[in-house]
Amino acid sequence: MTPVSPPLQWGETTYVDAMVLLEWLLRLFGVFWILGGFLTLQQARQSNFLDTALEKITQKPEDRLVTRFLWICGSFTLCSGLGLALANRLALLPLILLVLVQGIYLTIQARRFDRAQTDEAREDAQISSATRNAFGVSLGVTIVAFIAMKLGILR
Repeated sequence: MTPVSPPLQWGETTYVDAMVLLEWLLRLFGVFWILGGFLTLQQARQSNFLDTALEKITQKPEDRLVTRFLWICGSFTLCSGLGLALANRLALLPLILLVLVQGIYLTIQARRFDRAQTDEAREDAQISSATRNAFGVSLGVTIVAFIAMKLGILR
């Protein structure tokens, strides 16, 4: 005879309940991540418009690093959000690329800040707290998604 486990009491969860909860939390986060991707792409579009306008006004080429960074990060955020919303393991690829691109951007900006000769150059190379926070959230989501893949939640 196999032992029968006692029925669950109020507030008790099982391993399966926790897995289902994590899956749906990742799916929900994926939906918010999709929205964030669209918002980032919109911000990239605005940044591109401003860069183009400034180039026409000043007749000097603008540094488009921030604009390119926004386009790339917005695309990876959108793709990873779709993957998370579908609970698909392929979400890990854009998540890893997103963290990699953000790390490269932070490194480039830190070097630019260190090498800046003027206050204006330092201001342009300043890394915003939103960018740092986005990197931390992206890294955290990537780690959770990797764990979810190992547990079989992301298929």
